Amino acid sequence: MIITKKSALKNKVIEKLKRQKTYFSYEDIKVLLEKEKIEIAPSSLKSYVHKLTQNKTIFDAGKGWYTSLRKNFLLNKKPVQKIIRKIKKELPLLEFSCWSTEQLNSFTHHLLTKFIIFVYTDADYIRNTAEILRENNYNVYENPTKKEIEKFFKIIKKTVVLLPAINKQPQGNDNYAPIEKILIDFLMENRHYKIMEQSEAESVVNNAINSGRINISRFFSYIKERKFAIPKSINYLRLNNIGGNG
Repeated sequence: MIITKKSALKNKVIEKLKRQKTYFSYEDIKVLLEKEKIEIAPSSLKSYVHKLTQNKTIFDAGKGWYTSLRKNFLLNKKPVQKIIRKIKKELPLLEFSCWSTEQLNSFTHHLLTKFIIFVYTDADYIRNTAEILRENNYNVYENPTKKEIEKFFKIIKKTVVLLPAINKQPQGNDNYAPIEKILIDFLMENRHYKIMEQSEAESVVNNAINSGRINISRFFSYIKERKFAIPKSINYLRLNNIGGNG
């Protein structure tokens, strides 16, 4: 039986990476090819990898990233449908992004019973948005300081935190924050609002990204934008030895 470079790539490299990692980069492929002493010209390698995505051996996970996860991550939008409709009705031109901790409840070890809705928008429009939401019986906090959180913050029914939009944050459709934004925001805001133990929050993120395919390239770009601790995040997300476009 003749073993071609293409079959060697699939059987010795791709299948090994799929066993080791949920997500892997183009750089990971090149590194493992070198370790396995398989020489493939760069142009041929790109062509081979493209064909592997076409025949669904692997799946595109963003610029320079791949995964074995066949299904896209399915985001539960129901928890924020009402508030998004309300804001859009009253402020139709407002740019904002919204998510709720309830959207992550299926990935927690202990189910949450109280939820926080986070709305990110232009800092100049936080006050106007807060007024509209209070008129509709939401429990609203306007970009609270650490001291204000420690002294006044309570999670009750319809609790909303309004925060300034993050520069270069991932954009979703119809003001629903995409999962790549939600997961990193969740880890960051958990430090301030004590939603759960940080170790459990990290487990929630790990469960989520392994449940369905996300754009891992966009995920890592947002980590950098929010200045999150990348080495630690790579460690607990089990994306060990990631190189390349992270």
